[in-house]
Amino acid sequence: MDISLELIPRSVSSLKEDFLLCRSWGAINYINIPDLTRFPIRSWEACASFPPDADTPALMPHLRARDFSPEEPFPLVEHFRAGRIRQVLVIAGDPPKEREKNPAEDFFPSALSRGSKKESATTGFIKKLKTEMPELEIYAAFDPYRTNIRYELDYLEAKKEAGAAGFFSQPFFDLRLLEIYAEYLEGRRVFWGVAPVLTTGSRLYWESRNRAVFPRSFRADLSWNVEFAAQVIDFCGRSNFNLYLMPIKLDLKTYLQEIFK
Repeated sequence: MDISLELIPRSVSSLKEDFLLCRSWGAINYINIPDLTRFPIRSWEACASFPPDADTPALMPHLRARDFSPEEPFPLVEHFRAGRIRQVLVIAGDPPKEREKNPAEDFFPSALSRGSKKESATTGFIKKLKTEMPELEIYAAFDPYRTNIRYELDYLEAKKEAGAAGFFSQPFFDLRLLEIYAEYLEGRRVFWGVAPVLTTGSRLYWESRNRAVFPRSFRADLSWNVEFAAQVIDFCGRSNFNLYLMPIKLDLKTYLQEIFK
């Protein structure tokens, strides 16, 4: 089982501090750097702030497909090669504010039914990246709450055909739903997302913004979230899957100590 940890690029100093903690931990194989436009550091710029001899954990910047032109060459080829960036996670990117009421249209600008020859911006960008940088290991995001299971599985197949080597999921909060998707994705390289939700406000955000599903047993406290993370870790270890940790608003050391104790 591989473990990837997401670090938010709020500042260079905080990234370096968290990275050193991850290296000392030893169990972390990848560090994911999201590309959040509200922060001044882009994901690929953040990767350059890590020590040059840092081969482990491997760095994985996120790339927003909507930020790159389908007609022009990928502008970061030399930056990636010079910085030894070998893996990336491609996401669609947040839609413009005026289109947020129709997520299906935002994320699926063209038909994605099985057998369709049309492409979304994301699948087109994955194909473009793989053509221009064949050595790059490209991962794609998947969202279990976006529309429905059949639609999402078809979209994952389209991303695989475009060149994706595997998938990173949005965080799950219910192991039963995770197991349903896992049944269909058996044999694929998948990192299942887990994120601690410690306040009622945070839960409401995930439910309203991402349409996430919480079980009736959910509690917005550290104990419940640690127990759930342990269940997912156990499932990944037994089922040959991987883990994606997103402790967005929780002290990193505390979280790692709790779930790996």
